[in-house]
Amino acid sequence: MTPTDRALRADAERNRRRLLDAAAELFRERGLEVGVAEIAQRAGVGRGTLFRNFPTKQDLIAAIVIERMAEATEYGRGLLDAPDAGEALFGFLEEVVGRQHLDRCLFEAVADTFLANQEIRAAHAEVVDSLDELLGRAKEAGAVRSDVGALDVLMLLKGVCEAASALAGTEPTVVTRQLDLVRAAISSDSARRPLRGRPPTLADIERAFPPAEVPAADSA
Repeated sequence: MTPTDRALRADAERNRRRLLDAAAELFRERGLEVGVAEIAQRAGVGRGTLFRNFPTKQDLIAAIVIERMAEATEYGRGLLDAPDAGEALFGFLEEVVGRQHLDRCLFEAVADTFLANQEIRAAHAEVVDSLDELLGRAKEAGAVRSDVGALDVLMLLKGVCEAASALAGTEPTVVTRQLDLVRAAISSDSARRPLRGRPPTLADIERAFPPAEVPAADSA
């Protein structure tokens, strides 16, 4: 590869990075309705550059999701040498929930086509493998029950993410409380650990999902 080729490749990689960062920021700020022109403008590139990297907005969303999953996998593998296997596992679960809550709209956007995208499917498998390794170490240390699997835990985390989406704005402790309940469900000594926060109430639900106003009837 010539110096010119290397410079062009480095420039292309920088543009792709700018697009991913700009899109992630705008999606967090305003949701997925943000247009590709605005994403390109914030990234400081032209629309042609955006479409060369990501032919559709869905491709851009998928790329961010894949990257977030890869980051979670790397984080999990970095915990495999932690001295406390149980704390390493539960720290990883908190990290996963935090990442998914941060980019909630992105994960919701790919939910229906999750398994159809082979790259997302592969990235998800890597997350599961990382969790499985952490779970295996925690089992060996006697920190969690022996009959729980990685997908069991991920299904529990889905409930935590749903709670975060619905109630975190009105009851900030709901996420930590639900994570404690996950810990209680799979931990071998959960009875000795008090739950954080308070149990959510119907009032929290009402604040999170206020009833729609009924228009007044026209007088005859």
